[in-house]
Amino acid sequence: MNEIKEYLTKYATFPALGLISIPILAAPPPPPTLGVFVPGGKLAGFIVLVVIFVFGYVFISQAEKGTKFPIRTIAGFEAIKNAVGRSVEMGRPIHYTFGYGNLYTSMAPQFTAGLGVLSYVAKLAGQYGARVITTFGVPEAIPMAEETMREGYRSGGKPDMYKLEDVRYLTTEQFAYASAVQAIINREKAAANIMIGPFYAESLIFAETGANTGSVQIAGTARETQIPFFVLVCDYVLIGEEMFVASALATGDAATAASLGAEDVGKIIAVALILLGTALLQLGIRLAPLFLT
Repeated sequence: MNEIKEYLTKYATFPALGLISIPILAAPPPPPTLGVFVPGGKLAGFIVLVVIFVFGYVFISQAEKGTKFPIRTIAGFEAIKNAVGRSVEMGRPIHYTFGYGNLYTSMAPQFTAGLGVLSYVAKLAGQYGARVITTFGVPEAIPMAEETMREGYRSGGKPDMYKLEDVRYLTTEQFAYASAVQAIINREKAAANIMIGPFYAESLIFAETGANTGSVQIAGTARETQIPFFVLVCDYVLIGEEMFVASALATGDAATAASLGAEDVGKIIAVALILLGTALLQLGIRLAPLFLT
């Protein structure tokens, strides 16, 4: 009986048309709602998010009062100094890019991290007398990139080495940007190719081009779909939040270090919940009805 009702719900047969069955258009699904305070939401995830926000606020407040949050060193960040020195020895420039797009999306933190590392690279270039060519496709970042490079060379002790033509805004068109960067790496014979920021399909294009020119390659991105390409080709890779750690190390910003501490708290909570859930599952206790509704 239930099968007949289900069939009649989906189809209507008209004898005048023989055995032709015409589907009845089903009613459109209800509009999606915010799944936090309604049945079907994820209460556990919301609680963890609130906890991370609270820890972030507390840690940043402590950082503003002078509390230091230690950050471990990262091999990819330490390799930047060697890459700059190699560039000076070879008499060839450093190529630096932090991606394309805009600063109004979820990728903005990665652009910010890329600019932070750029300030460190420019400072080292000023200290050692290296040339840095910065390419990007973010039009809003033009004044920020110019000022970052200018201040970096000034901090390094060689403000006269800063050249405006070495800060090159290219285009927001993805593969036009990729082609232009590829041409610059080949034409300038970059001794080091540093890529920090959000990257898409152009990631492997940049990495292969740098490998063909013999560049020391340091890459970092939080886009998980592009990390494997960087790992495959580059010498050093900053995976995920390591690029934010590198930015904190480069700028010495206490608030960034404090926010990383809050993220670590979130990781600890996540691991603890996974272990707790696994242990309780072995005992036949399920927490899903309590936290997923």
